[in-house]
Amino acid sequence: MLKIVLRRAGIGFLIGVFVGNLIAVLTGTSATDGITFASKQLLNMAGGSPVVAMILQSLFSGLYGAVCFGGMTFYDVERLPLAAATALHCALIILLFIPIALLLGWVSNIIEILIIASMQLVAFFIIWLIMYLIYKKQVRELNDLMNKTKDEIK
Repeated sequence: MLKIVLRRAGIGFLIGVFVGNLIAVLTGTSATDGITFASKQLLNMAGGSPVVAMILQSLFSGLYGAVCFGGMTFYDVERLPLAAATALHCALIILLFIPIALLLGWVSNIIEILIIASMQLVAFFIIWLIMYLIYKKQVRELNDLMNKTKDEIK
């Protein structure tokens, strides 16, 4: 299980670095005259050094991606109900998002945090609902197959 978590976290780290820096470039480009790789807030925190800001941006974006992907392991724990796994994964992601988003300057006020957290909650509910419906259909198909097999044996 540890190998799976570490593999997912490693992949998530790389994806997090890529996505975090892509978002920073896209939002920084629209807000300034040139391309920036970090928010103004992060640049100020890094003492004006774009290299330090880029390193911090990469590390924290990667950490966020690693936790998001590594947290998918909750779904592999068989004794954990789907709703509990989804709630744990969602809570982990939202609770980590808040400090990282504030630190990196992705959000600037509580309203933005609430909006993004609400969007994440809705996304997790949709994921849970889709998975629930898929599992429910699979259980029904297995029950039908079991009943059909019982009838053939008689």
